[in-house]
Amino acid sequence: MGKGGINPYSPPRVAPVHEDVESIARALGGGTGNSGNPEEAEVVAGLWVGEAWPSPECLAQDPTVPTNPIRWSLTLDADTSASVTAFGAGYFDDSADVEGHSTIFFTLRGSFDPLTRRVQFKKVYERPVPPTDVTYDGRLHALNGTPEITGTWDNPTQGTSGTFSCMLRCSSGST
Repeated sequence: MGKGGINPYSPPRVAPVHEDVESIARALGGGTGNSGNPEEAEVVAGLWVGEAWPSPECLAQDPTVPTNPIRWSLTLDADTSASVTAFGAGYFDDSADVEGHSTIFFTLRGSFDPLTRRVQFKKVYERPVPPTDVTYDGRLHALNGTPEITGTWDNPTQGTSGTFSCMLRCSSGST
């Protein structure tokens, strides 16, 4: 066996098939659909459930930073001509951040790139929360069989950051 697990006595390698970027992206779960027509662009939408964990560095500075639940209504729209292609909303119902308000709401707004599967957005809290934006940067994939977004988050207002993962919860009913 040679370096990298290549056997010098193995048959010659077959030349790669040259395909356009769009067909490769579709094979990996990306792209804009079979025809490339924006009207047939993929939309991934629904209730996303998961968690956002503080980074080890963040916990080293402040071990009280909590793991937060993710429960977002989020739409990822593969229409690349739209100015906003990731949008949604959510809430926390156990918040202790604002005295007298156990439920706080936020909107999600940003972009989804159907070719690279990159998802970037800001979580913008609504009043009475003081102005706070949390940025998320992740990738849409289905490595575990269900659509999932994994990546990093950053809250510059609080000086916290970490990682997150959320999965699309499928509806048990049909429409």
